[in-house]
Amino acid sequence: MSQYGQYTSVSPAEVGLMTGMIGAGIGYTLAPRKYNLEQLLTQKADVFEKSVPERYLSKATDAQKAAHNSIVEARKTILEAVKTNTAEAKLAELVRTPKLENAYKSIKSFLPKARVQTAIVLGVIGGVIGALSKIIFFGEKTA
Repeated sequence: MSQYGQYTSVSPAEVGLMTGMIGAGIGYTLAPRKYNLEQLLTQKADVFEKSVPERYLSKATDAQKAAHNSIVEARKTILEAVKTNTAEAKLAELVRTPKLENAYKSIKSFLPKARVQTAIVLGVIGGVIGALSKIIFFGEKTA
């Protein structure tokens, strides 16, 4: 019996899984190891809170808690500077201050790896897009 006329079908779930893994790999490869000070100062509030998890701060020393508070205050300063269109200058000024550089070094060990977060996000997005594109463009084929 000839097998030339037979083919195997790939399900949307399999396509989603494959594209999700590819997206996770790309996200892991392209993302920085950890967020730097400038990124911490300019992140959205919800991202910043995830960048320095509360469970780590609860175990932190007083110096590390003070360092975190310094960064939080610098973030507030930048938000105020946005209102007067001087945020970029303020950011450049704050990033060079020894106080914030030392604060960043103090809490750097608490920062989760940005690579892992980016890989997860791109993996999920890639998986959803892959599965949806398989369904939309190629349809669900049943045997």
